[in-house]
Amino acid sequence: MADTYRPARILLVEDSEGDIYIFRRALREAKFLNEIHAIQDGEEAWEYLKGRAADALPDVIFLDINLPRLTGIELLKRMHADEALSTIPVIMLTISQEEEDIVQAYDYGAFSFISKTVQPENLLDIISNLDRLYVQVVARNPD
Repeated sequence: MADTYRPARILLVEDSEGDIYIFRRALREAKFLNEIHAIQDGEEAWEYLKGRAADALPDVIFLDINLPRLTGIELLKRMHADEALSTIPVIMLTISQEEEDIVQAYDYGAFSFISKTVQPENLLDIISNLDRLYVQVVARNPD
């Protein structure tokens, strides 16, 4: 039986250069060898996703709620309505504690939330738990 493991393709949709840097550093320190593509604009992320072949879509998306041109909630809503994109696990990144944001994100299929106020060393713990999510991704998208 062929080994189906491959590093997960991660799409990070985040408009803060500093947060992108922290995220990438946390992955490196956790020794994840994932392909990470960062996009800083919601509309650009939508175009990126729509332009990918099914076998080149990200395995997981980390999505900021507050983005320029197209908010994270609006991007999630579009993804939820698109059969090819609706099954990609999306983890929302937010500083918002607004119940409406949280409810909407879950209504449109968000997998989980991470507070952007988390310390970089705690982000390592969160990211190191991606292996549980990755098992689900491999089962959904075997190579």
